[in-house]
Amino acid sequence: MTGMLATVIAFALISYALKSVGPVLLMDRRAPDRVDVVIEALPPALLTGMLVSSIAGARWSAFDPAMLAGLCAAAAVWSLRAPQLVAVAVALLVTIVGRWLW
Repeated sequence: MTGMLATVIAFALISYALKSVGPVLLMDRRAPDRVDVVIEALPPALLTGMLVSSIAGARWSAFDPAMLAGLCAAAAVWSLRAPQLVAVAVALLVTIVGRWLW
């Protein structure tokens, strides 16, 4: 198992645990709005941190501008309501072209 796969699995388990512990502890009561906001913000924040560390590497030593360009292209295409598979394909093509040019 690679380090990245282990990290993704760990983040998924952390996210699941955080989202499931609240309802178990609160039972029929509702959590305060501030707690809901924090719980909803944690998975994207953890994923973003993992993505940045993957693209930049340790101390920004492995920064790959082609991968960053592919990620931005995927975000742009997906924000235009394209299917996820299309966004991944665009990201792949932009990354390949970027690595060929850089």
